[in-house]
Amino acid sequence: MSPPTHQVISRFSVRSYETDSYRHLNNGVYLSWLEHGRLEYLQSLGFSYDGLFARDQGIVVARTEVDFRAPLQMNDTVELTSCIEGFGRTSCRFRQVMRLAPEHPQAGRVACEGLTIMVFAGPDGPVPVPDDVRRAVETGTPA
Repeated sequence: MSPPTHQVISRFSVRSYETDSYRHLNNGVYLSWLEHGRLEYLQSLGFSYDGLFARDQGIVVARTEVDFRAPLQMNDTVELTSCIEGFGRTSCRFRQVMRLAPEHPQAGRVACEGLTIMVFAGPDGPVPVPDDVRRAVETGTPA
């Protein structure tokens, strides 16, 4: 697969109840935001988790890596760029980068990077990546 042509940018702002005792964004919130970015990416191509599961081609997280690069604090706003960078037989690799938003004094600074392997699965285990998903990702055109 050539470099990703389709990317989605999601925006998030740190709320007070998402911070820890150091007043940094709690590490668990990063995972929630990464999940939300992946969902928005799939929706932008015409897919939903419910729709994929309804046709016995659901998608589940098999592995997640997160590299925390810089702390986020209350009221920081970030832009999360999400894309699928490649496929296996039954899986796809989501690459995500979270940066401070353009209006921030340190705009563009990377707060975290994520790599998530998601596997397509039916009731009996892994299934091949659906052709329409692969085509939509490779062309950047909604199904």
